[in-house]
Amino acid sequence: MPRPKVNTKFFNRWSPDMAYILGFIFADGCLVEHRNGYHGLDITSKDLQLLRLIKERLDAEHKISRKERGYHIQIRNQEIYNSLLRLGLTPRKSKTIKFPIIPKRHSSHFIRGLFDGDGSVMIWREPRWKHTWQIRTSFTSGSQIFLQDLRMYLGIWAGLLLGKVSPITRGHHLRYLSMPECAALYKFMYRGNPKVYLKRKKDKFELFLALKNQEISN
Repeated sequence: MPRPKVNTKFFNRWSPDMAYILGFIFADGCLVEHRNGYHGLDITSKDLQLLRLIKERLDAEHKISRKERGYHIQIRNQEIYNSLLRLGLTPRKSKTIKFPIIPKRHSSHFIRGLFDGDGSVMIWREPRWKHTWQIRTSFTSGSQIFLQDLRMYLGIWAGLLLGKVSPITRGHHLRYLSMPECAALYKFMYRGNPKVYLKRKKDKFELFLALKNQEISN
């Protein structure tokens, strides 16, 4: 039975889609080593539509399977595996992953993919300050070094200077707690009206901005 097809050259050339998917893989993907020596890539997501979109961009014929906590697609392909190795991904990457070299023009796409995988945005009304609307964003990783490099590059690319890397139960997180910094992250990640993103996270940013504007006008 022939193996499912995939665009084996997809990660050999930078593009907005390639940078986004690479960022998502750095968050929610892993390189898989099989005993028969034929290695590949596994991507997991709670969002089926996003996984279908990634499959479409990769021109992959591989099956998306249901998992206990979401969905995943496994692409057994040595060329894909080798390309991702060259870009800095490693097997069992959780605590060894290092920040890759990203062309500046594609940096926002990579960060958006990373955020859609392992990032979060939270909004709430704070009773200590007359129930004003507040926002917090964060990136999570098993690698402290990766998040420290991410903090540095977000300072260079997006002007975010107040992020703090802290330990959590199963790794570390990089958090931004001020409204200006979270707004700057939003503008950076979605600049140029990109076509590929996780809608529920973008919607939460925009809900906060709308609520904050309403709060200020009142």
